[in-house]
Amino acid sequence: MRRIFIGLSLLVGSLLILSSCSEEKQTEASPRSVKVQHVASASKVESYSFSGQIHEKNEINLAFKVGGQLKKLLVNEGDYVAKGQLIAEVDSRDYLVRLDAAKAQYMQAKSEYERYQQLYDRKKLPVNTLDKLKAAYLATKSNYDAAQNAVNDTQLKAPFSGYVFQRTVANYDNIAPGQTIVTVIDVSSLEVRFNISGNLLRAVQHADSIRCDFSVEGFNNVPAKLLAINQKANTTDQYEVRAQLQAQSLHLKPGMTAKIRVTDHLESAQPMTVPVGAVFYKANQPRVWTVDQSNMKVKSTPVKLGNLRENGQIEVLNGISDKEPVVIAGVNSLVENQEVKILNL
Repeated sequence: MRRIFIGLSLLVGSLLILSSCSEEKQTEASPRSVKVQHVASASKVESYSFSGQIHEKNEINLAFKVGGQLKKLLVNEGDYVAKGQLIAEVDSRDYLVRLDAAKAQYMQAKSEYERYQQLYDRKKLPVNTLDKLKAAYLATKSNYDAAQNAVNDTQLKAPFSGYVFQRTVANYDNIAPGQTIVTVIDVSSLEVRFNISGNLLRAVQHADSIRCDFSVEGFNNVPAKLLAINQKANTTDQYEVRAQLQAQSLHLKPGMTAKIRVTDHLESAQPMTVPVGAVFYKANQPRVWTVDQSNMKVKSTPVKLGNLRENGQIEVLNGISDKEPVVIAGVNSLVENQEVKILNL
């Protein structure tokens, strides 16, 4: 009987040891499942709406550098012109005659200078004589270049793509140098302008986004980039804001109205919070389990607590970082560096 009892005792002991080893291996092989909360600083979103209008950033009055009779005026008000497109021409016949004469003088002076340069090289000509010939040659070259430029200037071309806003002359008018022919508006860089009150200066200055809606179909939520805020108030105590549209389209034109939405995310003074059940104590020090997502292991992290909220959350004043995952349930069953599996990822 005694032998049977001893045998049973050894058997039970062996089974308990095997069971313990099996559980230990299972624990090592299977990470513990936990739920976490990604703590974050509280923030407040402020949004403001304004009415504004599209304005051109660049507007230029185009004029000829030379005068004469306007031979061709190829655009009308409202026309779109591409960069480099011919807009108008003045009669170039007189300028071509001057170019031919200037070219003949230049070629003759050049030939003489080169011929006398050879004599000078053979020491058969004094240097002062060569200097006079060189001065005459350079003067004729300058006249020739000016005559060539004058011929080129009989054509007026668009310096950038845009719309003809105004046309101030007609075909066959006599044009003076510098007289405005057309006004062109650059549509590749449009901006919206709107007014704000003084109490919104900081919000708009530090806005996270500026979005614009237009009456044109397909042009809602168009982003804009803040350019400047006029630091001097107008007569109605408003400050003008300029923002560049981050979209280019021939459908958006100066003068169109816009609804502008300005959004500002304000950092709140409210601290981060975690559920009360996420906090445990070790040596009278409040702690939470944070998860290192590089190896999915938990770490006991000391924290400083603040006030208890009515919703079961407690303030964490320091110790954890923004967006850091904190275990919120089953904290008393974890051990340092234990591997875990996050259920609510």
